[in-house]
Amino acid sequence: MNVLLLGTSDSVFIRDFCLYVLDKKNINTVILSPTLSKRYSRDYSGNRVKEIRWPDFFLKGIRRQAFAIPFINKEWHDLGDEIGFDNTIDAIHVHYVEPLHLIYFFPFWKKSKKRILTFWGSDFFSATKKKLLLYPYFLKQSTSIVFMIQNQCESFQQVFGHKYDDKIHVIDFGNSLLNVIDTVSQKYTVEECKRYFDLPTDKLVVHIGYNASRAQQHIELLKRIVILPDDILKRLILVFHISYGTFRDCEAYRKKMEKIMNIVKLDYRFIDTYLQGEELAMFRRTCDIFIYGQKTDARSASPLEYIYAGAKFICPGWLADNYELLNEAQIKYYVYSDFEQLPGVVENCIKETTLPREGLSDMSRKRIRDEISWDSLAEKWRRLYE
Repeated sequence: MNVLLLGTSDSVFIRDFCLYVLDKKNINTVILSPTLSKRYSRDYSGNRVKEIRWPDFFLKGIRRQAFAIPFINKEWHDLGDEIGFDNTIDAIHVHYVEPLHLIYFFPFWKKSKKRILTFWGSDFFSATKKKLLLYPYFLKQSTSIVFMIQNQCESFQQVFGHKYDDKIHVIDFGNSLLNVIDTVSQKYTVEECKRYFDLPTDKLVVHIGYNASRAQQHIELLKRIVILPDDILKRLILVFHISYGTFRDCEAYRKKMEKIMNIVKLDYRFIDTYLQGEELAMFRRTCDIFIYGQKTDARSASPLEYIYAGAKFICPGWLADNYELLNEAQIKYYVYSDFEQLPGVVENCIKETTLPREGLSDMSRKRIRDEISWDSLAEKWRRLYE
């Protein structure tokens, strides 16, 4: 089987998808990516996955949002030669549905026997009216339309109705870090994990968001946290993981956060090194309370990793429905409906948190694993290719 993935090869989700779903000897995989991966190139080469960077001509057109496609038969022909597959594409799988990308790679879409569209979240929730008008053309031609969670699917149906219901599947990405968290939990105590990152063991370690992106709304969260009583603030150290999701004026954004925290002399750390594998699992284990404020998501993997590692979860009300899994797993979490309500919710959570903290029950951990581990989900994804 020849599979063409349209997505970003430097994404851990694409890496894991190739390793856990497209890992069979009879599957030849090529990723068409805007950039080649620096982090995962060995993983790809070791699993017979070929990366191809988008032609410069395509990148320039896409960045300019040029909807009129020039005469680019030569670029298509040259790219087809580089892909190989002897002109046979069994499946094209689009990760993150951007209509303009599909227009540029249209010959490969049209040629493929299976056409799978997987919505990641913001590709639908943040789509402009122009993009929404372009979706139906590709939705009609697709063989499968995939959403990560049911709420995302229902939002789609509110816009496009139920005409595509026979193609729709709700399948989340698996999470490869769960196994590593289990291993780390057996090897190291929480205190040892905290010491590894030079974090105090006598304070509550509170992680704010999981990357540097403004969409995490660190500033809005901090403005409410710093008004907590002094006796509570002294018990905390705030941690910000900013090794990815960076942007042009990221340093100025960081200084703005520091200025807010320095006013009340809050203890804090910025972690700007890229973490993966056992080191990332240890980092998740350092967290006693995870405060989340992202604008949109499709049940992000990172909050669930923190929860699985034993952290208490403070969730914004506008995303709470995406984490219905926690209710099913009988895991208590804290919800604030707006930023003004956040201080009271944080204070209540802190009062109910003691050190050393309690971990999840075996039942709760199993429920999360059943829902988001690759062991449970890989075969569901493979069926889309059959």
